[in-house]
Amino acid sequence: MGKVLQIRVSASTYDADDVYKTWPRLSKLAWGDKRFAEKKPIGVRELVADLEDLWKFGEEWPDDTKNMIGNAVPNLQELDGLLESALANRDAEKADKISYKIEDALDELEGLVK
Repeated sequence: MGKVLQIRVSASTYDADDVYKTWPRLSKLAWGDKRFAEKKPIGVRELVADLEDLWKFGEEWPDDTKNMIGNAVPNLQELDGLLESALANRDAEKADKISYKIEDALDELEGLVK
């Protein structure tokens, strides 16, 4: 890394529509109908964070949904923390592997949500 030129490793969602297409039930739980959510930042990491926030502080989910999300939140939190650490350490290879684990965890949770 130069004195002026900074090197950063980051993770971002290329197309927010892909989040709604890939995890439609989780997206709806987190942000509601897509047409009303467009002003909010939508991405994979935002989905993880917003599901956690709604699980902790929200009152709009039925108890069974809240419990199901609550069972998944610790793993998602841990994976997101590992991703953040890999990014901070500029370890793109490790971050890439963790990104697949996050997506797999969201896939599994999507399959459980009714």
